[in-house]
Amino acid sequence: MDIANQLSRQPSNRQTIVYAGKEKSVLAAFLLALIFGPLGVFYASIRGGIIMTLICLANVALIVLFGSNLFLEIIAVIVWIICIVNAYNAAKATIKDMDRRIKFRNNESVLYKSFIIFLAFVVTLPLIIVLLYIIKQGVLQVNWHFLTHVPAPEGEKGGGIANALVGSLIIVAMSSIVAIPIGILSGIYLSENPGTKLAYYSGLCVDILQGVPSIVVGIIIYFWIVKPFGFSAVSGSVALAIMMMPIVIRSTEQTLLLLPPSLKEAALSLGVPYHRVILKVIVPCGFAGILSGIILSIARIIGETAPLLFTALGNNYLSANIAKPMESLPHMIYTYATSPYDDQHDLAWGASFILLMFVLLLNIFTKLITRKWNIQL
Repeated sequence: MDIANQLSRQPSNRQTIVYAGKEKSVLAAFLLALIFGPLGVFYASIRGGIIMTLICLANVALIVLFGSNLFLEIIAVIVWIICIVNAYNAAKATIKDMDRRIKFRNNESVLYKSFIIFLAFVVTLPLIIVLLYIIKQGVLQVNWHFLTHVPAPEGEKGGGIANALVGSLIIVAMSSIVAIPIGILSGIYLSENPGTKLAYYSGLCVDILQGVPSIVVGIIIYFWIVKPFGFSAVSGSVALAIMMMPIVIRSTEQTLLLLPPSLKEAALSLGVPYHRVILKVIVPCGFAGILSGIILSIARIIGETAPLLFTALGNNYLSANIAKPMESLPHMIYTYATSPYDDQHDLAWGASFILLMFVLLLNIFTKLITRKWNIQL
């Protein structure tokens, strides 16, 4: 007990933070800077006020010499914002009471968090408006006749989008048959040989290919396939497959890199051949992540219009001949949306609703898979 009392009587080594100068009102500094610019900084900090006043005078001198233009006006707005921030921070630094400073910081945290939530809502608001508008315009057009009949001749009522639905399914299926095996095998190689030159340059090409605009891919396939052989569903599938592959490759690579090396080491230590280790152990363990990448790639290409304008072209009749032009949902929406007939506008809205719901369901399914399996794509 005596030792405890002696320790309690010893002076504390903690240092209290004391700010020099008179305590200022943060609200007054903010309002002064908001209305008068540098005056708010003068109120909170004389040195900062002098610096900001000189910057403002220099900007005014430039406007007088060269006239008002957009660049100088942008500079003036930026200087004004800097004045507000500096005045706020300078006045906040003069607060001496630590309890008040902690309360002030907590209020700032709540304010910033609310602002971030508001910005997140603002970002999602356009998406919500687009979704609601497409659902409002398109849901009334969807019925059994709409899904099972081909479009009616121009100027006549009725018709459906059966040719576009079948064409989109065929084109996407052929694209998947081409892109998925190549993408998975390439992703396996990149994950198993990350340090080789071939893997480095292959990964670089994948990143570049992922950033190529879709219309450029369509033009390239037009010169490679369409000009020698004509418009067909095959050329459209090749264009979409090229757009699918980077997504499948990167998702496969990143998923397999997340697996612990002990899985492969344990299988190899049992004498299992390397190719069977990859096909029977590594790939099945990362199947959920690979599947998520495949679904994301399908959702990415199913709404592409530009490549199909140069490749599949379109067809008003129901056709399953992959060597001939074939209709697709994006191409039908583009064609009928620019048509002068109201009936074709209705078909375009209905096709947009079907396409939107399909893409939305694919993305929701992907999110559920990644959340269930804790996948990082």
